[in-house]
Order: sequence, then C-alpha cells, then structure tokens
Amino acid sequence: MDTKHQKNHVSPTRVVFPLLLFFGMLLASDAQTVRHDIPLKGEKQLDVEIEFGLGRLFLKSLPDNNFVMKSQMTYYDKELKPNLEYKILGSRGRLHLYTNDKGKDKHFNFRHEKDSYNDSKRSVWELGFNKNIPTAFDIEMGLGDGEMDFTDIRVTDLSLECGLSDVNVEFNKRNKEEVKNINIETGLGNVTVRGLGLLNMERFDVECGLGSTILEFNGDLLRDAKGRISVGLGSVSVEMPDNVGVEIQAENSFLSSLNLRGFDRIDNDIYRSGNWKTAKKRVYITVEVGLGSVDFDWID
Repeated sequence: MDTKHQKNHVSPTRVVFPLLLFFGMLLASDAQTVRHDIPLKGEKQLDVEIEFGLGRLFLKSLPDNNFVMKSQMTYYDKELKPNLEYKILGSRGRLHLYTNDKGKDKHFNFRHEKDSYNDSKRSVWELGFNKNIPTAFDIEMGLGDGEMDFTDIRVTDLSLECGLSDVNVEFNKRNKEEVKNINIETGLGNVTVRGLGLLNMERFDVECGLGSTILEFNGDLLRDAKGRISVGLGSVSVEMPDNVGVEIQAENSFLSSLNLRGFDRIDNDIYRSGNWKTAKKRVYITVEVGLGSVDFDWID
C-alpha cells in the first residue's frame, strides 16, 4: 500500500462532522432572547393581556416584589417576535404582551398539525408576576403548550382562550382576592385546571369545542358558586369534593352524553347530588351539551 497516499486520505466522517457542527451553530444562532423587567412604581392593581401565537408559555409568581413583571422570551422567527406595551393610569398598570403573528389562522386546522409544526418556529416565554398586586389576566393561546401556575398571585379575574393548545393551570394556595368570574374556552386543545376550590370565585363559564377540558375543584370552597358548562363535540370532566353539594340544570340532546354519578333527578332537567341537604357549600351549574360529553366525579 502507498504510505504517502494513505497519509493524504481524509475520512468522510472527519469532513461531515465539522460541517454538521457548523450548520448546527448557524441554526442555534438564529435564536433571539429578549428580557423585559418592569420595576414597581407604586401600582396597586394590574391588568394583563397576553396574546401568544406559537410555542411554549410559562407563567408563575415572582419572588422579587420590586418588579411588576420579569420575563425572558426566546424566539426564532421574526413573525413571533414578542412585543410589550405598558402604561400606568393612576395606580393601575396595564400590560399587553403579544406576538406579530398571533397564530389565529391555525385554530381551525386539524389536530395533527400541532404535532408536526417546526420546532425552529417556536417561541418560549417565561413570565413572572408580582405576588402583592391584585391582577386580572386575559390570556389567548394560539398553537402550543402552556404551564400556568397562579399560586401566590393575587388573581382578581381570569379569562383563558385556548385555540389548539395544551394548557395546565394550577392554584395550589388560597387566592387572597375575590374572583367575580373565570372564563375558560377550549378549541381543539386540552385544558386542565386544578385548584378551582382555592380560587375564591363567584362564577365560572366554560366552553369546550372539539377538545377536552378537566376541571378539578379541589380545595375548600369559601362560598357558593354558580357556573355554566357548554360543550360542542368535545368533552368536559368535573371533579368535585364530596362535601360540596351540586345542582345541575341540564340541556342536552339524545346524541349527547351526561354522566352524573351520585346525583338524584329532581325534575325533568334538574339533578342534585346525594349530599345536597347536608352540604355547607353548594355549586349551581347549567350544562349545555351538543354531541359531546360531560362527566362528574367526586374527590374524597
């Protein structure tokens, strides 16, 4: 064998690997990260509007009480560049976070598109909010995933609209504020809300289109509550503590499924839980079901 030829031979692997590494670095360099920290300037209330187009959204309480909000937002596509508007009116702060492309056109696409969208097009938002300011949230999710932990945040109002998103919402401690109304709208995604009994709410309104919604009322209710659940082709599961009395006024068709374990029929469309007379707290719910399903279960 020609020794000289052998020394000059370059392995294809030694060529390909540096090229892959080079192009990988180019792709990684496309990521842009912006940080927006809003110092506290005496705000006593806060309104937050979030319009999130595509990617992953993380929300939690902020340990540093010197700020209204701290955030870190990463994006790969200029169409998903985050925008922030903040102004103070009197003692009330108003915050608007949004992307250039809100992803609304994707709401009506088929479910498989969620699993096939390009990771390089995703954005990641990490948001932390002050624990001492009573805050109202209006959140719209387009396509992606959300992890929202409202524990320790003083929530006064919550509106959550999910298009083609999988979202988990948690309340792990008693909310220090009274919530007049909570609105949850699910399109083609899956939404789970845990700790509704800790939210200290007066009323809830849930709409589920083609996706699924899970409502866990764990936590001791401080007051009676009223609510409405509307289902199209999707499914809603409700888990209620067994010491809470529930009355349901049902509007359903023969094509729908309404599973009420532990309920007695009082009238044509009225059902009450077996513990109704002894329960100290009660929840009154109007249920409207098209072709979907609503299931009630009990938590010990």
